[in-house]
Amino acid sequence: MLRRNSHYFKWGLTAFLVLAAVVVFWVVFSNLGGVYDLILEFFGIISSLLYGCVFAYLMNPVMEYSEKLLTKSLRKSKWKEQHKATVVKVCSIIITVLTFLGAIYALIALIVPNIYDSIAELLRPERLQEYYNTVLQWVHDTFAGTPVGEWIEENFADLMKILTDFLMNLNIGALLLGAANSVYSVVATVFSMLIGIIAGVYVLVYKKTLCAQAKKLTVAVCREEKADRIFEVARRTNRIFSGFVIGKIIDAVFVGVVTYFALLIMGMPFAPLIATLVGVTNIIPFFGPFIGAIPSALLLLIENPIDAVYFGIFIVILQMIDGNIIENRILGEKLGISDFWVLVAILVSGGIFGFMGMLLGVPIFAVIYTLITDSVNKRLKKKRLPTETEQYTAVESVTDLPVTPIADPVRGHGEPLYDLNYEVEDHYDEEE
Repeated sequence: MLRRNSHYFKWGLTAFLVLAAVVVFWVVFSNLGGVYDLILEFFGIISSLLYGCVFAYLMNPVMEYSEKLLTKSLRKSKWKEQHKATVVKVCSIIITVLTFLGAIYALIALIVPNIYDSIAELLRPERLQEYYNTVLQWVHDTFAGTPVGEWIEENFADLMKILTDFLMNLNIGALLLGAANSVYSVVATVFSMLIGIIAGVYVLVYKKTLCAQAKKLTVAVCREEKADRIFEVARRTNRIFSGFVIGKIIDAVFVGVVTYFALLIMGMPFAPLIATLVGVTNIIPFFGPFIGAIPSALLLLIENPIDAVYFGIFIVILQMIDGNIIENRILGEKLGISDFWVLVAILVSGGIFGFMGMLLGVPIFAVIYTLITDSVNKRLKKKRLPTETEQYTAVESVTDLPVTPIADPVRGHGEPLYDLNYEVEDHYDEEE
C-alpha cells in the first residue's frame, strides 16, 4: 500500500484533483444558464443572512461609538465590571437598532412621498405642453433661419409628439407598482429584509465570538505565516471597505441634504427629486456627480433655463468642496489607487454587476491592487531591485536598474552582487 507521503501518492492525488477540476470546469461552462440560475437560487435562500451581514456591517460603527460613550459614562459607577459590560452591550445594541430603523423610516416617510409628488407634478399634461413650448422656443431663438434649425424643428416636433402621447397616457401608480415584478416578490423582499435586521442584531451580539471562531479555523487549517497573512488581508479589507463604503454613504447623505436645502433657498422646483438623485448617484465614484447632475440640469432647463445655469454653478462648487475637503475628512485614508484604476474598476464591475458593481467594485479592486503590489514588491526585494515605480520610468533594460548591494555575512563587507537571479535567502543558506 502506498504511504500518504510517498512520491506516487502525491502525483496520483495531483492527477485526480486536476481531472476533477477539468470535469467541474466542463460541467459549469456547458450549462452556464443552469449554473447561473442555481447560484441565484442559492443567494435567494440565504438572502436574509446576507441582508443581516450587510446591516450588521453598516450598524457596527454606530454600535462601537455607543459602546465607547456608555463605557466612559459608567466608568465611575460602582457596579461590577461584568454588569457594566452587560449593560453597555445591551444598551448599545438597542441604540444601534433604533438608529437604523429611524434612518429607514426617515428615508421612506420623508423622501418617497415627496419624490412621488414631484414625478406626478412633472408628468402632468399641462406641464408637458409647457415643456414642449419652452424647448421649441429655445430652438427657434438659437437656430432660427438655419438648415440646422429646420432639421431640429422637424425631427424634434415628431419626437416630442411621440413622447408627449406616451407620457400623457402613462399611469404613474401603475408604473411604480410595476417596478416590482409581483406583490409576492415585494412582500418576500420586505420579509427577507426584516429577518435580515434580526440576523444583523445577532451578528452584532456575537461578532466577537464569530471573529474568534473564524480565526481559530484559520489557524487550525493554515500554516503560521499563511494565517498571519490572512489576518492582515482581512484587516486591510475591513479598513478599505469601512472607510470607503460607509464613508461614501455618509457623504452621499450630506450632499443630498445640502442640495435639497440649497434648491429650496433658491426657489427651484422638484427639490426632493433632484436632491435624492444627486445624493444617491454621488455614492458612485468618478461618474456619480455627472450621472446625477446632468439629468437634474436638463429637468430644470425645460422648466426654467436660468435655474439650470444656477444649478450647474451650485453643483460645480459643491463637488469642488466635497471632493477636496469634506470627502477626504469623511473617508479618511486614501484607497491607494490612481484615478485611472478607479475608472477601470467602475467600468468593469459596473458593466458586470450594475449599480452595486459601480459601488463595491472600487474597494474590491483596491484590495486586489494592494495584494498584487505586495507580491510584486516582495519579488523585487528578493532580487534587490527598487520597488519605487518612478525608477522604472526611463528603463530600457533591467541592467539600467540600481541593484542594492548585500554585505557578505562572513566578512561583513558590502560586496556588490549584480546577478539579478540572486536571492538573499539562497545566499544565507549557502554560506551557512
